[in-house]
Amino acid sequence: MKTKILAAIAATLSLGALEANAATQFHRLVWDADPAHQAVIAFSAQGISTDPYVKYGFDTDEATWTTQEPSSSENFVTFLGFIKSSFVRLKGLTPNADVFYRVCDQDGCGDRFYFKTAPTDNSPYVVVAGGDTRSGWTNRQKGNALVGKIRPLFVMHGGDYTNLNSSAEVSSFFTDWELSYSNDVINDIEYKRTYPIIPTHGNHEDGNFKTLCKIFGVDYNADGKCDESDTYGAFNISPLLRAYTLNSQYQNSGWSSHAAAMNNWLYTDLADNGPAVTWRVVQYHKPMFPHYSGKSANTELFNWWSQAFYDHGMNLVVESDTHINKMTQALEPSGEDYIASDSGTVFVGEGSWGAPARSANNPKTWSIDLASIQQFKVLQVTSDKLIVRTAQFDETAETLTKEQRDADTTVLPSGVNWWHANNVGEALNLVQAANRLSVIENLSNGGTSQISIAATQDTYIASNKTSSNFNGSSDGLLADGYDISNGTMISLIKFDIENMSACADTSRVQLSIDITDDSTGNYEIYAASSDWQEATATWNSVSGEAIKGAYLATFKPVKTGILEVDLSNSNIVDYWQTNGNHGLVIAHVGDCNGLSCNGVDFDSKETGSGPTLNVNYNHNQSCIPEGSVEAASGALTQSIINAGDGEKVVFRFTLNSGFEDAELHGLSLSSDGEIDEVNDINGVKLYQDINGNGKAEANEEIALSNYTVDNGDISFSFDTALSLQLGSNAFLVTYQL
Repeated sequence: MKTKILAAIAATLSLGALEANAATQFHRLVWDADPAHQAVIAFSAQGISTDPYVKYGFDTDEATWTTQEPSSSENFVTFLGFIKSSFVRLKGLTPNADVFYRVCDQDGCGDRFYFKTAPTDNSPYVVVAGGDTRSGWTNRQKGNALVGKIRPLFVMHGGDYTNLNSSAEVSSFFTDWELSYSNDVINDIEYKRTYPIIPTHGNHEDGNFKTLCKIFGVDYNADGKCDESDTYGAFNISPLLRAYTLNSQYQNSGWSSHAAAMNNWLYTDLADNGPAVTWRVVQYHKPMFPHYSGKSANTELFNWWSQAFYDHGMNLVVESDTHINKMTQALEPSGEDYIASDSGTVFVGEGSWGAPARSANNPKTWSIDLASIQQFKVLQVTSDKLIVRTAQFDETAETLTKEQRDADTTVLPSGVNWWHANNVGEALNLVQAANRLSVIENLSNGGTSQISIAATQDTYIASNKTSSNFNGSSDGLLADGYDISNGTMISLIKFDIENMSACADTSRVQLSIDITDDSTGNYEIYAASSDWQEATATWNSVSGEAIKGAYLATFKPVKTGILEVDLSNSNIVDYWQTNGNHGLVIAHVGDCNGLSCNGVDFDSKETGSGPTLNVNYNHNQSCIPEGSVEAASGALTQSIINAGDGEKVVFRFTLNSGFEDAELHGLSLSSDGEIDEVNDINGVKLYQDINGNGKAEANEEIALSNYTVDNGDISFSFDTALSLQLGSNAFLVTYQL
């Protein structure tokens, strides 16, 4: 008996020795060049890892595998510590093949991983593209898990991996990235499939412009150095696509020489290498024209890249930073902006892969649609189409198996919560024009715009805790007819609609909430009857159930995930604009007769995908808001002017007045362009174009002024107030050259 026990112990100890794991962690895979034949396997030390190396091969027979030592290692040092990472660059790989590997060191070899190399023919594939994983970790984790369910060939990450770019936060990002692994059993052996990342530098990496090479091991320029230039590059992923990565943060002060080098490289590469592939896709962090009113336009990026993109057939641009979702028409640069075109460059993204969604409240004339949601893009790349979808983060998607992906390289899992764009639907289908630019195959001209407004305030109140404030509760938002501890609970939500014109005719209004604990009960939505603030709202302060104003809608939250409640028939936006905006109230129908109900829980803006209000509208062109004066239109009349031209009309604009007797005492205009407004312009005149002929006539001159700052503002003041007529008033601006 004793002999058998000792034998069992010996066997167990022997097995443990065979399965000893390497002292490594944070395994990730990176592409920065020729992904059919190369890859960078990156990992970090966990404790003491001496002389780590990688064993790899093209089947599961480890006896045939090759050993490769790190090509470089880096210490990512921050104010809170450091991460020591090793980077093993594999070369000479077989195209379109599974590559199996393990990371080993003095303690043995760790988990078994594998990835797939890129094809060298026109075999189609799937790509995930998104950015801003820096906070909102619950949503980041949901997005990462969705990657593993979709099984893309690779992932384009638009930057802002963390908030502080500290070693602790980077470690957390890498830990969460493990959720993207797909678990497979191959030849009766457990493997984890990893997905290559193509990383981008974001503004939250600005404290260390070496972040990409320090933590991912990228060497875009293949010079064997880790420096500030390893933030841009391009390479082909088969003959189908060339992926460009640019650094928008070079627009910051102090980086002009790097910007010049990057842009000169880009212009040359687009001309030399762009035509050799079917599709051209670029990622960078800051959007040229953010679709959120709290972010200014990045006109320098527009000046750098817009014409080059158009001239060289850039098909798709993926932008990040703003924490919203957007989709545009095919665009062509015109002056200092874009215009919609039959063929052009399509812009998507704006990054909300975990970072809290902001209000998508700044649509352009050339936008298709926008929304305040957690999302990334899913691309299906084929020889005749580039299909773009937007995946929202929840847990409803099925998981593709390895066999399904191997059988069909573009299949997508069922159950994904796809966002549906106005006038497009679930999928944006891009084909190519003769000039190689994108044509949107399935865009209908509905004439409807959408904004998606994130909740600016949200909390809940409880009848058994009449003086308690629950703002920022880890429970999120709650509504219940009766709870033993809290009594009746009511949720309060407020949206800022200040940026919505009073002339917007709403055709659809939907409230979107992310249910985290479902319920079989019925719930009603009301307009709040009085004002409240999330930081101070209690049952007593809002007078309990008296906060429920006009009834709007009823819903039943029978499953978890995103729930959209139609409020279109309630005319809630018009109601707020007329009666004051105090937000919404969500309450259970009935009091449950003093018994505990099965209440509903949903995310607040602090706990995850907070409530959003999605509004479809058309602008009423004949409408002028009562009691307002609005700049209705403006257009350049000259795009090129030269010294010695004399007086030229350069700008025309109109002011719409909703007053019978409005008076204009002064106004300011902003200018930007190549001309030196201070030294090249001798005077700027303002005319009121009374007869509407577009000509600067002496009897219509109002004021004279001069620029004091190049690319700055100019102000006009009037000795006598100018009377505006009710409706449209036209003006002209001239330069004396």
